[in-house]
Amino acid sequence: MTTTTHAQAAVPAAIHPAYDPTPSIPRLITELVQEDFWARYAQVRGDAAHFDPGYLASREQSALLLRAVIADLFALADPANPTAAADAAAAANAARRKSWLTQLSAETARAWLRDAYEEWRNDEPHPPNCPGHCRGSGIVMQTTTWQDDGAPLWAEPADCRRGEEDDPHAVDCACHGTGQRWNAERREYELCDRYLPDPAGAEREPAPTGAWHSCGPYGEEPF
Repeated sequence: MTTTTHAQAAVPAAIHPAYDPTPSIPRLITELVQEDFWARYAQVRGDAAHFDPGYLASREQSALLLRAVIADLFALADPANPTAAADAAAAANAARRKSWLTQLSAETARAWLRDAYEEWRNDEPHPPNCPGHCRGSGIVMQTTTWQDDGAPLWAEPADCRRGEEDDPHAVDCACHGTGQRWNAERREYELCDRYLPDPAGAEREPAPTGAWHSCGPYGEEPF
């Protein structure tokens, strides 16, 4: 039996860049749980023979890949911890074994993992029965602009979150926790697409002049 050594090797960071953008660990956990559930569902029901083998294998492979990515992110967050690095490498090689690929050294396996995740993320990874209703495309239409009366005004393609709700923004965010920002110039609400801390408690924008509805989709409007 061949034993793979998972010791860290000195490899320049430029050769094996980390994730860009950095994946959200909560979302990875959601995706991992779903992939693992779908992979085991047919086995638990006892009718796996009626499922497409490629479908089940894909779900199992995705679960192992996501598990390895989570381990790798923890190792990247604590580069001085050799145990975390070894765990990440072992998880990466476990994903490779599922695809009948040879085992690699620690840093090489983790570099392969990052490339494999990027390919997985961009290659329609969601199954046809995705709870996010993307039908396997990985893309859904998301409202990004609302009128001041709360009516949807514009939607754009966005990454499917597999049915997971948007993370709520804290009250110290620039959107004051609503998830929307008021554009005084365009007189409409726009999606607050990322959490921007505002610890200084910046003053709210003055209400625009003119007749409009006082209550929008997230309470009293505008800011």
